[in-house]
Amino acid sequence: MPRRAVLQDMLAALLLAWPLVALLGLGLTLVRWLALRREVRALPQSEDHELRQAAAELAHQAGVQVPTLRVSATWASPLVAPGGQICLPDALMRRLEGQQRVAVLAHEIAHLRRRDLAWRLAARWVSQLGWLQPMNRLAMRRLDLLAELACDRWAAVEAGAMPLAESLYVCARDSAPAARGSRPMPVLASAMAATRSPLMTRMHALLEESPMSESTPVRRRLGRLALASGLCVLALAVPMLVIGKAPTINFDLGSVGSAVSSVLGTGKVTRIVSITDDHDRRVRFDGDIVFNAEETDIVSLDRKLEISETQHGVTRRAEIVSDGKGGTVRRYWIDDDAHALDDAGQEWLSGQIALLAESTQGSDARTRRLQARGGVAAVLADIEKPSDPFVRKSRLDALLATGPQDDATLSRLIAIAGRLADGFQRRSALQAIVEHRALSPALQREVLAAVHQVDGDFERRQVLEAITPQLVRDDAVLGAWQQAVKEIGGDFERRSVIVTLIEQQDRVDRAVALNVLGAMDGLDGDFERAQVLVALAERMPVDPELIARYRQAARGLGTHERGRVEQALDHLTPS
Repeated sequence: MPRRAVLQDMLAALLLAWPLVALLGLGLTLVRWLALRREVRALPQSEDHELRQAAAELAHQAGVQVPTLRVSATWASPLVAPGGQICLPDALMRRLEGQQRVAVLAHEIAHLRRRDLAWRLAARWVSQLGWLQPMNRLAMRRLDLLAELACDRWAAVEAGAMPLAESLYVCARDSAPAARGSRPMPVLASAMAATRSPLMTRMHALLEESPMSESTPVRRRLGRLALASGLCVLALAVPMLVIGKAPTINFDLGSVGSAVSSVLGTGKVTRIVSITDDHDRRVRFDGDIVFNAEETDIVSLDRKLEISETQHGVTRRAEIVSDGKGGTVRRYWIDDDAHALDDAGQEWLSGQIALLAESTQGSDARTRRLQARGGVAAVLADIEKPSDPFVRKSRLDALLATGPQDDATLSRLIAIAGRLADGFQRRSALQAIVEHRALSPALQREVLAAVHQVDGDFERRQVLEAITPQLVRDDAVLGAWQQAVKEIGGDFERRSVIVTLIEQQDRVDRAVALNVLGAMDGLDGDFERAQVLVALAERMPVDPELIARYRQAARGLGTHERGRVEQALDHLTPS
């Protein structure tokens, strides 16, 4: 047969095969999409109140519907699944600390904000239709990376670049093939850590390129134009792209002050790990344990309990082993040297057993028992004892749950909250106190004064927005509020707090307006300043001196933003 005829036959076969292969690929993609949607809906919803609250707040900032949070025991990376649902690996979320968990949520909600899941499905279909084009896979990987970087930037603004970088590393490490026995990530989901998103590229963008900076509207428009042009060039120059796997790296997250607190149960073996900067506590036991009435000693256990604590450079370790006859054998070490269990050792062990009982049984029963014996004073003394901030916060919550507390008790709890070693627990404790009941002006000032002890603009904003609805119109309270707001360095967070105060009332009186204008000092972004001034103009009284102060605060704004601000004043300055 002539060569030309052979080529014609091959071309005809290829043209016939193209629609068949394309339809098969489209059908397979649709089946995978529906199967993933069904599988995710079968997962349990998260019962973590802190995560659900953070998701609601971030969704509000992103302008999207609050997502349903699902818990996965098999996938190693968080992901956005069909239906706008976010799947969170149970093991990963236990390893991460407060702000790192918020950063994970912020990244996933950024995917919802960008509608990346729909774009990924569309790109997948285009790739199936053009299955003859060998460069489609490379183009999709590059587009995935651009999407991840954009989500990282948004999440860094909302939750901080360092917590996001730390959580990204932990997630990528757990997702590495050598480090997991979990299932592969679904190709249709937006997963936080996947091989298509090089780890080093993303962490460099987070830690070196300062994603917190705000662009002006003109620069944002130019950036979008440049991005669109770049994508066109990308489509034409796909063969030139080289995308490699990120190298395996090891970070010591303890060196950047990370904290992990987790309780992991595997069959009949239970492990409890609590790590902060200068404190490392680890507990492991097999089977079940029976405590005495005071929960300071072990009555019986199935096999063995091991407790190790390192604090201030000293390591104490104890073992309690069942002797098989209803009794126990105990051993005690200090820095690997065996010691008799003297009074000091017994006191340490009793405290560790009490923490273990609380970890396995909760703080509520302990608090009720102490309150019945010695009243609130005994509970407060108990809250002061442990060094673990999670335990102290748990006991604080348990006391608040017993009923309304008086001002003296709440004052003591505010002081305790300010001294918690972990920033997330510090913020959560102050927020729990604020939400417990309406606070007196004196207590409001104490909470506002404690804001400077809270680490991170996002955390400070949470406390201030929680207390805003009950702020009294008192000069001392408003002055403390203004000072607390000035502790916030980020323009977005500070603007959010100020606008929250303005929007809590139908009309803003002179005192509130002056404190709002004072709180704006140091607010750099034109957009943020204009947002505050426009919101204030809608509610502030007609007061010539106040209007003069208002216009002074608007000085230096760009032409567009200045025009918005002046227009907002029109109803107060009729011609």
